[in-house]
Amino acid sequence: MSRVACLAVCVLGVLASGCGSRIAASSTGTPVASSSPSGACPRGAEKLPGDAVARAADQARIEVAALYGAQAARGAYVDDAIRANEPLGPRESEVRHQCGARIARRTVVVDLTFPALLPSASLSQGSVFVSLLPHGYRVWEVAH
Repeated sequence: MSRVACLAVCVLGVLASGCGSRIAASSTGTPVASSSPSGACPRGAEKLPGDAVARAADQARIEVAALYGAQAARGAYVDDAIRANEPLGPRESEVRHQCGARIARRTVVVDLTFPALLPSASLSQGSVFVSLLPHGYRVWEVAH
């Protein structure tokens, strides 16, 4: 019985170690591992360079399957991406309200569309918050 329990613990450990990691793009574009979005305000968020909106959109697209599931990932595309310090919509002000102006200046709101989940208006849309951290761009919250 103890061998079975030991084997089960080992198998669960191996499975758990891979469950939270995904591919992320570093600030140089090199893929690196990232952890699951915590929903907490990102620590160590860096100032966004000129190409941050495009890079954040790419990162959101890379993480679609891990965040929303394989079905949503089929044909998924970025509908819009904007720096969170732009006062254009509710998601941008949500970042500012949740984490403050500094994090809003260092976050990109990425809106996604999942054609495979149409005609549901709600299921076929997603919004994520992406920041540049020391280890690369990372989705830190799934807002919708």
